[in-house]
Amino acid sequence: MKTKVLFVALVGALFVTTACSGETPPPAPPATVTVTPTPPPSVGPDAKTVAWLDGMCGAIFGYVKANNEHASKQSSGVEVTRTWLSENLGVRADLTGKVVDELNALPASPIPGGDAAKKSLVDSYTTARDAAAEGKRKLDASKSQSALDAGLKALDAAQKPLTETTDPFASVKMDTPEIKAAVAAAKKCVPGA
Repeated sequence: MKTKVLFVALVGALFVTTACSGETPPPAPPATVTVTPTPPPSVGPDAKTVAWLDGMCGAIFGYVKANNEHASKQSSGVEVTRTWLSENLGVRADLTGKVVDELNALPASPIPGGDAAKKSLVDSYTTARDAAAEGKRKLDASKSQSALDAGLKALDAAQKPLTETTDPFASVKMDTPEIKAAVAAAKKCVPGA
């Protein structure tokens, strides 16, 4: 009890001394408040980015899958005839044309460099589509051996996207956490899915 009284007496004396001295106490130094921003809650990958990636991957891997299915229906040791070649050129023109249409239907890329990657793919598949369609047209219009040879070259040109498109995003920087999350969520970017 004595300690409480002594403490109250000291506080009172301090108050009286400060109040009666006529001097204003020095201002307190400004307080510095450090605010640590809290990261925004994780809401998952950006839906537009995931949809764009799915569109790109779906077009490319869809082509590979359809091409492989078509090739698996071919018997081994097939004799290359005009009919066979014309049919195969038509199939290649259709498959590559579908990729071009799907890629052209995509909106602007939400990923830096994505539009350039898409354009490169569109150019490659357009060249393949046009080669197959023109090769078929010439083959069907002529009975000459040179038309058959040209058709075989067109078939080779129509299949270039299969050998050239190993990674459609090779030129795109995919190193931010947001883009990595979007890639992981893009189901069509898993080959064979």
